[in-house]
Amino acid sequence: MSALTARISNKEKFGFGLGDAASHIVFDSSVAILAYFYTNIYGLPPAVMGTLFLVVRVLDAITDPIMGAIADQTKSRWGRFRPWLLIICVPFAVSCVLVYSTPNFEQTGKIVYAVVAYIFMTLMYTAINIPYCSLGAAITADPKENLSLQSWRFAVAPIGGAMGTALILPLADLIAPGDRASGMQWAMGIFGAIGCVMFLICFMTTRERITPVKEENLNILRDVRILMKNDQWRILSIYNLAMLCGVVVRGSLLVYFVQYILNQGSNIISLFMLATTVAAVVGSLAAKQLGSRMCKIRASVWINILSALLGLAFLVLPANYWVPAFIVHIILNILQGINAPLQWSMITDANNYGEWKTQRRITGMNVAANIFIIKLGVAIGGALTGWGLAFYGYQAGVEQQSAEAIRGVLILFTVLPAIFYLITAVSIRYYRLTEDRMNGIVADLSEGKFQQQMS
Repeated sequence: MSALTARISNKEKFGFGLGDAASHIVFDSSVAILAYFYTNIYGLPPAVMGTLFLVVRVLDAITDPIMGAIADQTKSRWGRFRPWLLIICVPFAVSCVLVYSTPNFEQTGKIVYAVVAYIFMTLMYTAINIPYCSLGAAITADPKENLSLQSWRFAVAPIGGAMGTALILPLADLIAPGDRASGMQWAMGIFGAIGCVMFLICFMTTRERITPVKEENLNILRDVRILMKNDQWRILSIYNLAMLCGVVVRGSLLVYFVQYILNQGSNIISLFMLATTVAAVVGSLAAKQLGSRMCKIRASVWINILSALLGLAFLVLPANYWVPAFIVHIILNILQGINAPLQWSMITDANNYGEWKTQRRITGMNVAANIFIIKLGVAIGGALTGWGLAFYGYQAGVEQQSAEAIRGVLILFTVLPAIFYLITAVSIRYYRLTEDRMNGIVADLSEGKFQQQMS
């Protein structure tokens, strides 16, 4: 059996998934908790918080492709991508603590500290997450095995997501009753240490089987030009950007929605966060079965259309009874759980297609570019959340909000994500890498054949 299509053990798939669980401690907290932390605990004005999320992502436009190119050129007995899990896991854990620290500075000093800490966390996330995501494409090239690998990944990833979302507030209150700022810092320190162990397990249990057919020296501009020739990557960029904007706006506003629209406290907020995690696991486990029965492109189209429509349902659900909203929230996150493995399976397919089309395998650059687009979606979603709250008059650190601010929370939580999900559904219809086509491309690559040689 070719290394490109070798069967992967469940142990390796689980170990691979633990790497994403570690990453999701930061990613999910950035989506669901960090906006709340910066406005209601740290005390940043919403507009400043939103601008911070967007401006820092400008740095990613520089660091992401550099990290991708460096990872592609890494040579070690452990492969190109696995060594970075070993090197960066400890600094990654430290960054989790720093970003949730609340030094007693004046407003300007607090803003400067928030920027520096957030940049450091972003750099550590980039340095470890780009090699990790690239690792998936180095484990297998078989479309079915890759979908299975990604399904395991997103079934395990919510373990970390729960730490960064559902568990952080209860643990913070348990560690430091009445001092949520100190409690959140300690909680993220514990979760960061657990994430470090997860990365180490991922390093020890995985194996890189796919290596470039053609090795070349480091040249970032050349690799960017090669990437831009990949028409399927360009389509996925629009898809990823729109989807993440929708996910982040809804995720960032969930705490506000439960608190101000449903009028519920921290226990119900944590229940919604925990449901997000459990539903994502259920969806991820269902993705492989759905992908074997239905074209993943068509499945993703319908998932995003349904996500838009269900999100708008919150406009008409009763605000004085939280259970109907909770049920819709669960369904939405099951759909998102299904979509995530499909999304990353398509990213891997686009990487293999790019090698077949251009005769150069730039996995790190390809993944770095996709992660930059995803993080840009996170940044735009976070910025729109902050700016939207400021537009509707939301006041940071104020318990009682105006009727206009509360109405703004509802509009931002429902209408804005629906728009982005519909854009996502439309964009992916132009994606052309079906399973049949990918089987042919993988077969060509296993025989050393490329499109340019055959045209």
